[in-house]
Amino acid sequence: MNINKIKKNPTSEIKEKIKKSKFDVLTNENDFLVKNLKKAG
Repeated sequence: MNINKIKKNPTSEIKEKIKKSKFDVLTNENDFLVKNLKKAG
């Protein structure tokens, strides 16, 4: 049981970090687009 828990935890943590980093990148891109739209408007 313990071995399975140890194997599952690191991968789930890594997956969550990847999701968060992708989300951060998307929000940064959206902020950039919004700033450019405001300049153009």
